[in-house]
Amino acid sequence: MEIRIAETSDIEALCPLLTEFFAYNAELQPMYCTAAIETGEYPKSIIESEDSDFLVAITNGTAVGFIHINQMKTPPYDAITPHNYAEIMALMVTASCREQGIGTELIELAKKWSKDRNLDYIELMSLVNAKEANIFYDNKDFITTSNIRRYHL
Repeated sequence: MEIRIAETSDIEALCPLLTEFFAYNAELQPMYCTAAIETGEYPKSIIESEDSDFLVAITNGTAVGFIHINQMKTPPYDAITPHNYAEIMALMVTASCREQGIGTELIELAKKWSKDRNLDYIELMSLVNAKEANIFYDNKDFITTSNIRRYHL
């Protein structure tokens, strides 16, 4: 298996993974997420960005997982301690390849990506009912620091 920063030549391989990711999220949170079919515009914009990357896992010539990671800054408010940090926007390992350590290796490369940029920490948001994902993040020492709450009108 190879894990590396995705290139434009990986866009076509990323599309089915992103489509699977969107469907998974839509199943968990149909009110907020849509089972969209990825056409390539989203990964293309990230690959071309200076502050974002897709880290892609390739096994036997097939993309089997990815992380979308961004470099971020806290807002410039006096009451907020300034930080430069990484934000994991999405992490996906295709269902048939889970429990093989691919997610762990993607997280490790995300840590290296963040350290190489001298960032302070890595942040992510996960759906509350994504139980397997939340157990995975707990096992990788991610801690809950806030909660998002919604009030429906």
